[in-house]
Amino acid sequence: MRQWDEALALLDRARAAAPPTAAGRILLNRALTLEQAGESEAALAALHEAAPLAAEADDPRLAWGVRFNLISNLCHLGRYGEAAELLPEVRRLAVELGNELDLIRVLWLAGRVAAGQGRRKEARAGFDQARSDFASHGNGYDAALVALELAVLELEDGHTAAVRGLTQEMVGVFRAQGVHREALAALRLFGQAAEHETATAELARRLLAYLERARHDRRLRFADGG
Repeated sequence: MRQWDEALALLDRARAAAPPTAAGRILLNRALTLEQAGESEAALAALHEAAPLAAEADDPRLAWGVRFNLISNLCHLGRYGEAAELLPEVRRLAVELGNELDLIRVLWLAGRVAAGQGRRKEARAGFDQARSDFASHGNGYDAALVALELAVLELEDGHTAAVRGLTQEMVGVFRAQGVHREALAALRLFGQAAEHETATAELARRLLAYLERARHDRRLRFADGG
């Protein structure tokens, strides 16, 4: 947690010195840091504080970021009903911004909400589409993360053969993109478990959480971050 504490201290100092117009974005960055540290409750508090500031700033990109990360943290906490209520607004903001990657991320998030609410067919369709769209945009890391979300569903349903295929796909993407050694080693470990049919949905969830954090900390090991 030490590296996160240092980052949060820097953000606190930045906010104390920054003009009021910058406070919303600093709070969003604080929330992102807290989410990476696994502190979703604290991240939600920062995002709720940032929301009115984003509205006052009339900054659509900031408003989208705040709403998107509210949904993400609500999902981390299992509060899928609240997350679902925010989806239409975050989708509308993404359409207004006109950034296709934002729309793909909303699709991914909608799949996560659907999975959390037990709408498995809808979740699979969303994950499959998001994975394909990320890959077509050359965003292999996110495509691999979505594939891992899909692997959670497959393992819960006992479809181990499908998981082996997804894992091979993810390893190939990570190799092609030169993803750092610790992340690739963690994925290979999961692949071995899938080959021996000992992989579980809980292991896939741990790996997903680790890879989301390891994206920003190349030193993090699966044993530490998962």
